Amino acid sequence: MAFLFRKNNKTKTAGADEVHDRILMQMVNACLWLQSGWALWMGRRTEHLSRRTLLLLLLAFIALAGGYSIYLIGQSFSGDQANAISITPIKKPGHVLQAGDAASQPDMIVSKTDYQGIIRFRGYMDSLTRSPSGKALYDSIVLSRPGLLDSIRFIEEIYQSQTKK
Repeated sequence: MAFLFRKNNKTKTAGADEVHDRILMQMVNACLWLQSGWALWMGRRTEHLSRRTLLLLLLAFIALAGGYSIYLIGQSFSGDQANAISITPIKKPGHVLQAGDAASQPDMIVSKTDYQGIIRFRGYMDSLTRSPSGKALYDSIVLSRPGLLDSIRFIEEIYQSQTKK
């Protein structure tokens, strides 16, 4: 029985979802109001017509709508290109079906001069580890550019895979 008398401390605030739902409900209610108003207006306009007249009006509407549809279909087969819809193919990127690094490898081309520069840089980085002052510089470079050595190794692998082909 204590649950009946428990104090509700939750404060209800109008969140974005509640506001969105309220706006949507107002739009739905407006559409229903317009529909019912249109139906009442049409009912008042046609209540004095006989069943036969209503049937003839329905058949006339079907004939007009069907005739216009046939006209539009006929126009689509005529040679008039002014109203034609153009179809342009979608271009699919080449790496869509490849995963990860394999997608970027075919697009990358490493020249021989770039590869030689990378070899010189790797030699410079290796020479820095041989002296204490160079080791400090090497550590600062590695700390400030954490993925540099991995990128160098990756570029070397790309160049070597290019030369194998």
